[in-house]
Amino acid sequence: MSPPDDPVPHPAARRVFAGLVFLLAALTAGAARDDERVASLQDQIRTLEPIVAAAKNPAEKTRLDGRIQRLREELAILQQRQALEARERELQDRRAASPIDQLREKLRGIDATSDDAEARLRALTKQRQQAAAARDALAVEAAAERGKAATVTDAQAQLEERLFTQNEEVRALALELEAADAELDLAHDADRLRERVKAVDATGARASLRTLFETYSRLREGQKAGDQLGALMPGLDQNYQVSQSALALAQQKLAKFDEEFAVLQKQTGFLNRDARIERLLAEERSQKNALVERMPFLARQVDAIRRSQAALRTRQELAALELAFQAEQFQVLRSAYVQRLRWPVTALAGLLALYFVATLGLLRLFYRNESLLLARRLVRYLFALVAVGVVAGFLFDDLSMVATTLGVASAALVISLQDVCASIFGWFVIMAGGKLRIGDRVEIDGVRGDVIDLQLLRTTLLEINGWLGVDQPTGRVIVVSNNFIFKSKVFNFNHGHPFIWGKIDVTVTFATPVASALALFQRVLEEETVDDFSAARAAAATMQRRYGVEDADYRPKIYTHIADSGVTLSLLYVAHYRNFSTTRNRINRRLVAELESHKHIQLAYNTLQVLHNSSANGGPAAVLGPDLTTPPFVAPRPTGAVIS
Repeated sequence: MSPPDDPVPHPAARRVFAGLVFLLAALTAGAARDDERVASLQDQIRTLEPIVAAAKNPAEKTRLDGRIQRLREELAILQQRQALEARERELQDRRAASPIDQLREKLRGIDATSDDAEARLRALTKQRQQAAAARDALAVEAAAERGKAATVTDAQAQLEERLFTQNEEVRALALELEAADAELDLAHDADRLRERVKAVDATGARASLRTLFETYSRLREGQKAGDQLGALMPGLDQNYQVSQSALALAQQKLAKFDEEFAVLQKQTGFLNRDARIERLLAEERSQKNALVERMPFLARQVDAIRRSQAALRTRQELAALELAFQAEQFQVLRSAYVQRLRWPVTALAGLLALYFVATLGLLRLFYRNESLLLARRLVRYLFALVAVGVVAGFLFDDLSMVATTLGVASAALVISLQDVCASIFGWFVIMAGGKLRIGDRVEIDGVRGDVIDLQLLRTTLLEINGWLGVDQPTGRVIVVSNNFIFKSKVFNFNHGHPFIWGKIDVTVTFATPVASALALFQRVLEEETVDDFSAARAAAATMQRRYGVEDADYRPKIYTHIADSGVTLSLLYVAHYRNFSTTRNRINRRLVAELESHKHIQLAYNTLQVLHNSSANGGPAAVLGPDLTTPPFVAPRPTGAVIS
């Protein structure tokens, strides 16, 4: 016997399904009859029209006209009904063509509930436990009986038959448990799909990246579930065939018992009894009774496997309908999402056009050189940030969830990438503080250079001074991480104004008239730095207005202090930070020229003078001194001194 093709597992569902099939057949047959009636009415009208036209009797013509009018009215009614039925069939076809409507129709035919299936599972579990306990008891009893006698006795054979029958009952209960479990899975699938359909009907599906990903994930899960269900069906089909064959063999064996009884009963009777035949009849009756007891269990096994097959087929159909529904929904969402992408793409294109207009046109009107480079970079970062915001706003629906995710991710990044995050925040501090700009000359951790670039993570310097000893670029480029703003002292040579102080130390001898030297050096400073001090005083006024405090007294200054070899005069001057070495060199050259024409001003330098007085006795003692290695150890008076 082949498995039934009906996938509906319950009688009520079968009745509904059969009613739908009957209704569809009736509608089809009714439509065919209506077509025949329409054709017949049209033939009758075409036949009567020439007769009416040729009729001479007015009464007969009037009667025929009335008949034609009635036929035409009936034809019009039939045609209108056919049009309505055609529209109804169109609606039915349209509804049947939609996967979600097909899924609804399939769910309406499933009346299995989770509560009923669970109750049946509990009852069958209890019955199976009882049957297993009875089988175990019979197995113990049969083992004890086998131990009593070396040969097979009638009692042992009966126990073996009962044990075999009990095993079949346990197997039938196990298969029924599997069938109930399959029906429970079917009920769960049906409940889940009903909730899914209800959610789609209630809220719909908005095209977003999240819903698109969820729909795609459900589509992949549906494909995997369909493959898993398909893999279960061959095993059930094989079990069904084996169980059906076992039932058929049992039925055939039962029929053979009846035939054998008829043959044996002919060989014995009331008057002619045969003990051997009687014993065979008793054994055959015992085996037949055991087989009769097993027959219901074999039938229950077949029925349980059939129910499992029906439930599995229904689950496969549900999975296929769900997969079609998910595929349709995914296509709809993807199309809607592609439509939604037009707006962010348009916005990004507008931002890109505005960025090029700003960087290539507008910024040139307000900035030049390094300021233009910095302004372009800031505009680039700003437009990148706005673009990210636009993309996030269009692609993500739940911005609070995105903010939470970014917060957690940011915390992890801050912990793992401390220096990188510090450099990024350092860039913001540099940009917001305004204490450091492109073109400034700075000194960071003993390294001096001009700022040539300010990027998000690092600052680039062109090294100044270095091993040259003068304010001249060395040609090397220094890259410094932006976290220096939090860790190091930063010396800016031109923040506020570009003039810095310098000092030249000149030491004159004690014999030099200091007043004359002061007057000369003061005149040289005033003449050589008059323009620098004038520009510095103007710049200092700007700085005073900015910070509210006076910077310094911008006049040439000379400070004196007494050194070991003379009087040191410290000449203080100001110069533009880019011309600092040039100004110092100019002042030095002027001082050298002035000192050549003023011979009375002598520069002091370290000298060594040896004074000695030769003793009367010559020899080494006069040079090396007396021998102090033998007593008495009396040191002589020194004969000379060293003066520096």
